[in-house]
Amino acid sequence: MDGLPLRPKRARPRLRGLQYFGLDFGTTNTSLAWVREGGGVTLCALDPPAPKAEVLRSLLYYSLDERGFVVGQRAIDEYLAEDMQGTLIQSIKTFLADDSFEETFVHDRFYRLEDLISIVFRHVHGVIRELTSDEESIVVIGRPAVFVDRPEKEATAQERMRKAAQLSRFFNVRFLYEPIAAGLAYESGLDRPEIALIADLGGGTTDFTAMRLGTRARGDRRQDILVSGGVYIGGDTFDARIMMAKIAPYFGAGSTFRSMEGRDQPFPQMLLARLSRWHHVAFLRAPKTQEQLRRIHWTSNARHKVEAFQDLVDGNYSFFLYREIERAKSELSTADHAKVRFQAGRVDIDALIERNEFEELIATDLAAIEQRMNDILSAAALSADAIDSVFLTGGSAQIPAVRQLFARTFGAEKLRAGDYLTSVAYGLGLSAAGGWEGSR
Repeated sequence: MDGLPLRPKRARPRLRGLQYFGLDFGTTNTSLAWVREGGGVTLCALDPPAPKAEVLRSLLYYSLDERGFVVGQRAIDEYLAEDMQGTLIQSIKTFLADDSFEETFVHDRFYRLEDLISIVFRHVHGVIRELTSDEESIVVIGRPAVFVDRPEKEATAQERMRKAAQLSRFFNVRFLYEPIAAGLAYESGLDRPEIALIADLGGGTTDFTAMRLGTRARGDRRQDILVSGGVYIGGDTFDARIMMAKIAPYFGAGSTFRSMEGRDQPFPQMLLARLSRWHHVAFLRAPKTQEQLRRIHWTSNARHKVEAFQDLVDGNYSFFLYREIERAKSELSTADHAKVRFQAGRVDIDALIERNEFEELIATDLAAIEQRMNDILSAAALSADAIDSVFLTGGSAQIPAVRQLFARTFGAEKLRAGDYLTSVAYGLGLSAAGGWEGSR
């Protein structure tokens, strides 16, 4: 299966100074693990100015001063310093399987999707070159078990990521499913055999792998990977639920406007749908959409809400609004309620979210995740009792309702977790050093 580890490479003398790296390029965050000759794994400082230096935000900003792109925390800082006048690009991984996204115009040139992703990869390559000058370093890059719900697009997505790696001077590249990598990270601390279910709940997808771990087997371990799969639901999905239910009413949801025929019409659902995906908000700046908003504003029964919508788009505030939504969502992991507070221009939001309300909002998403989990168990011919442990990773694994989903099926005593944001990179590094090949 594409992405599964194949048999180890034929033994060969190692090149002098050969190094091994695991790169987890995520929808929201990117991390890198370095495996030294002695076998120790080091998480690299990809973004020293960031709150957690080992985690680089997977976003780009075209700086007007620099006349070029910057990444991570520097992207956020320069976006603010330039009064949000440049172009901020987020969640670019979600477009990998979208063949309608061929290129986009940023300032004075067109960029293909792989060009944009290569900017993040080149930043990572620069960090690697600071650690070693060896151009023959082996890099294993993680990929979700499912990029998108349309299987025919899988090859397109992986090939685009491969091209981005080549543009960044990563020439010795392999791919591995991210939940398998998380399983290898968990296995590194085991002292006994287990059958484990690995669940990686990232920003864009939720991926599963059922694995035999701790077998100490050598050679071909394909038989230890029982089954892998995923569903296109992640942290961004949960953010969108909050946006549509709690925040969209501040931007016109529930209001009406008068059509040219004199009939009252609801605020266009298409505009609200764009608003619900933070990386799509920039598309609302198109002249046609701006003219549509102006026409709606003239006859709206809630003109102040349309004005707030216009300011959110014109002022490039969506990144910071969604960061506040994400903060509130994280707060609900430990609190019974949280507030989304945001003010900019004519945007003025003060929305209370109860934890039980949030859990109701994401209930259908959790049901879809649970169904996919059950499909994985069925495909592996495993009962819940046959699973010794459930290893959870990814930012959304910290949500109590998510953990309860797994606890109901397997028992809370079986749940395990490592570092939610870097476990995949750690396992990818172990894969690189162990010689396991992913899809070609």
